[in-house]
Amino acid sequence: MTHSALYRGEVVHARDDKHAKRAFRYGVYMASLDLEELPRLDRELNLFSLEHPNLFAFRASDYATSTSPSRATASLDLPAELAALRTANHLPTPHTTRLVTNLRAFGYVFNPVSFFIDYDAAGAIVAVIAEVNNTYGGNLRYVLGPQQRLPGTRVGFRHVRELFVSPFLHGEQTYDFYFDAPLDDTELAVSMDVRDATGHRTFYARFAGARAPLSDRTLARAALRYPFMTVQVVALIHWQAIKLRFAGVPYLRPAADHRPIPHTPRVPS
Repeated sequence: MTHSALYRGEVVHARDDKHAKRAFRYGVYMASLDLEELPRLDRELNLFSLEHPNLFAFRASDYATSTSPSRATASLDLPAELAALRTANHLPTPHTTRLVTNLRAFGYVFNPVSFFIDYDAAGAIVAVIAEVNNTYGGNLRYVLGPQQRLPGTRVGFRHVRELFVSPFLHGEQTYDFYFDAPLDDTELAVSMDVRDATGHRTFYARFAGARAPLSDRTLARAALRYPFMTVQVVALIHWQAIKLRFAGVPYLRPAADHRPIPHTPRVPS
């Protein structure tokens, strides 16, 4: 039995603050990967390769470990690297992990965020490592464990924002991540609320999709339905940025350390 799969669905983004109100959605697919299966998938699939070029591919080096591009490192032993990160943060060893991410397609990949979701033997989520990337080359892993867990029956985690992401969203912000992701279920949904110091939700993002087996047939369908999808994601990010700039929303680029800018710039008079 293969646990790795593709989830085809849509992403929704919505912004609501004093500078602008915007919302858009677009169709996407994302992979849910059992890292232990990658060598077998490499052998059995024609359209997928591990560490080698193909129509779709997975490279451990696409998952780095540092905020600043000048200090970023990547390991080909990704499971061992994640295990060390769990140990350093006193997280339990998971029974299994699923990586929700974009595959490298046609030699290119960009992941605004990837999720290493850890499950216990009963299939419950016990921790998540959320790897966030910005379009300026910055990268940071947010470790979401019991200390970050939100109360309630829904699986959620809260973490202070520590990486510059948007040139249009500044000041003190927190992330609330929610995972409606039963292990290997027919549907998967992940969402994120960005809240300012008052608790107001300034930004919302959500991916929801339906499961399909990770096979040559589903990969071929994904290539036909969403050609150059990760390129499209970057293009949409920049298109929305252009519209925000024309709307007069204050724009600030990151410093070399890619830390968030602690203040919200004034609206030009």
